[in-house]
Amino acid sequence: MPYYPAQRHLLEATTIRRERLLPAFTTGKVNVAQGVNVNIRDIVARGSVASAYHLIDTSQVIRLKKNEDISDFLLVELNAIVEADTPLAARPKQRKQVVAPVRGKIVYARGSQIIMQETSEEIQLEAGVDGRVIATHSGRGVTLETYGTLVQGVWGNGNLVIGSLKAEPDDGLDNIYSGGLDVGYRGVIVITRRALKETSLVVMADQGIIGVIAPSMDAALIPQAKEHPSAIMLTEGFGDIPMSAIVFNMLSKFASRQATLDAYTPNRWETRRPEAFVNSSARAGEKASEPQISLTLKAGMSVRLTRPPYAGRVATVLNLPKTPTLLDNGLRVLCAQVELSSGERAMIPLANLESLGA
Repeated sequence: MPYYPAQRHLLEATTIRRERLLPAFTTGKVNVAQGVNVNIRDIVARGSVASAYHLIDTSQVIRLKKNEDISDFLLVELNAIVEADTPLAARPKQRKQVVAPVRGKIVYARGSQIIMQETSEEIQLEAGVDGRVIATHSGRGVTLETYGTLVQGVWGNGNLVIGSLKAEPDDGLDNIYSGGLDVGYRGVIVITRRALKETSLVVMADQGIIGVIAPSMDAALIPQAKEHPSAIMLTEGFGDIPMSAIVFNMLSKFASRQATLDAYTPNRWETRRPEAFVNSSARAGEKASEPQISLTLKAGMSVRLTRPPYAGRVATVLNLPKTPTLLDNGLRVLCAQVELSSGERAMIPLANLESLGA
């Protein structure tokens, strides 16, 4: 019976399709047409999140007489944007005033009631890749097709950034701090082979680093990482796991190139993964194949090992025994015989293998 291992793509040349959509509950407009080519920084859609409404009862401040209406005492015009704490209404020569609870505009004023709509900043959705628009989604965004290098991770903190890739200094990301402000790392996405620490998060904020691709970090740092303004993607998992040489070498090839780091936070209901993508310049008429998403495990395939003592290592499948193998822990499970780059051979449970894609 064929076995379909989990997949995290590590592809130097591939064609991918990705949706770029405004957040849910956002009203917006698509700025590009199907079939056009876009650059990484082009704005493909604009929109704003539905704003909250605030009901203000003015009766405790302005006691209205018969035939009076709060609209008679407004100090600002309807639909004019005002800042929080701006006086909205008051009787002439009266000290007490009705003030705005938030930044916004008055959309209704009748009787003793004022309704304010809170303003929201406009969202500008960048393409994120150099590619072609193959579909538009009314009011939401577009689907893009593009060509380049794709590296997927295991966890992200939910942020998306676009910037140049840069390897950490020889003595590590944390040691940027000891040298003071280093503008060479401001606004870039740093690749580090070392596990992130709490100090790393401080350095990232202080140095203006917009993103980090790291192998691992302590799970206790998850709350801090989710609140961090930078995009953080882990390629191996939680703990103190170094980055796989094959992942680091591939990313390092593209140092100084513009990359899109989508540090999506995975969940059990979606197959989407956090990923870094670097556009490559395809030759005229050249189009790389799309990733295969239903690969069966077979001899000769390159796989990533996901559990200790070989977590993060890449190996080649040598053999797939048809009968379960007895492990040191007493379990008898289906395994694959693999060979690591060091030449060492091991029997690895099928559940502990990931395909690198093709």
